[in-house]
Amino acid sequence: MKMLIVNGSPRADGNTSELVKQFLKNVGNKAKTEELHIYGMDIKGCKNCGACQRAVLKTHCTINDDMSALYEKFLSSDVVVLASPIYMWQFTPCTLAFLNRLHSMCHSSDFSYNDMEMKRMAMLITLGDEEEIADYAANGLRDFCDYFKIDYRGDIRIPFADKEKISSGEYNEKVKEFVAKVIG
Repeated sequence: MKMLIVNGSPRADGNTSELVKQFLKNVGNKAKTEELHIYGMDIKGCKNCGACQRAVLKTHCTINDDMSALYEKFLSSDVVVLASPIYMWQFTPCTLAFLNRLHSMCHSSDFSYNDMEMKRMAMLITLGDEEEIADYAANGLRDFCDYFKIDYRGDIRIPFADKEKISSGEYNEKVKEFVAKVIG
């Protein structure tokens, strides 16, 4: 099994990255993993030019930026795990842009092609508030997955995230159960 982790946190060594470390520790050798830190990448949002909906594009999208290389990584993965803190009830802008641009992998008016169908997707979420604050973002991802026929495996949320608590193993059982849900 091949797993791609797309980390959209602006902090390379923050709470979300620590949650990713704990997640990977629990994945162990059950999957071949690759983590991408996308915060510093040039990933623009969709400009709604419609080219991807009119024809299957070899490059998936007309925008020439760092997302071009990520399509192949997405396609070659069995499971895609998004990792993002929640800011103002939403994922980080780079995480949203990444999701936004996946639309080009499916002709959504008639589903004559859908390169996302039956991919597995899950979410690692950290936030500085109650878990419910992540509902807006998580529900949006679940709807995205339902629409594009992606097998959504759920999310794990760490409220009032604290790097030391995450690294201490306090959430280990929760993370372990989530890994089983994502991989199983």
